[in-house]
Amino acid sequence: MNKKLKVLASIFTLGMFLTAAGCGEKKEEPAAPAAQEQPADKPAPDGKNPPPAPKDGENPPPAPNGQAPAANPNAVTMKIYYPDEGATHLVAVERSVAVTPDKDKFTAAVEAVIADPTEPNLTGVFPKATTIKSVSVNGDTATVDFDGSLQRTFSGGSTGEELLVGSLVDTLTEFPEINRVQITIDGANVETLAGHMDLSKPIERMNDLLK
Repeated sequence: MNKKLKVLASIFTLGMFLTAAGCGEKKEEPAAPAAQEQPADKPAPDGKNPPPAPKDGENPPPAPNGQAPAANPNAVTMKIYYPDEGATHLVAVERSVAVTPDKDKFTAAVEAVIADPTEPNLTGVFPKATTIKSVSVNGDTATVDFDGSLQRTFSGGSTGEELLVGSLVDTLTEFPEINRVQITIDGANVETLAGHMDLSKPIERMNDLLK
């Protein structure tokens, strides 16, 4: 082989070596664009940030413009009658009671009157075991049916019985549609609660017990 062919062969061999070396190199991937940092609190469309949610045990934030939260739409304010601490007459107290689809205003009123009052100058007259079975209205007469515990556990005298009946009757006749109240025990009419008042017929409002 002459000198010229040896030179060409050397150049060809060198080119093949460089090509093989280039194929083995890794191409560097372009770096992913950095994620944009999101703001911690995104403002509302009107430019005002919404108030933070209340934590457990905290009161809810006030309504806009400083207005007080809306009152319970199911609450009814009514007069409930309780005996005074001397057990001589009845005293009217305003109560706000909850009315639900399962409890009408008449039942709510009876529940309130048999509960002990919170006022220091008033006293409860119904036994602790008193249980209401039903309250119904027919025409202008409300019928309140108690279970037998009312009769079994009542221990008052004539004045106590009169105040018990009067507190119930005067509370329910505060409603303009109610003029009389019939008291029954376990669904049946009774002659008396403790032998002092005739309960065999509906009782009208007892204004003589009011101060």
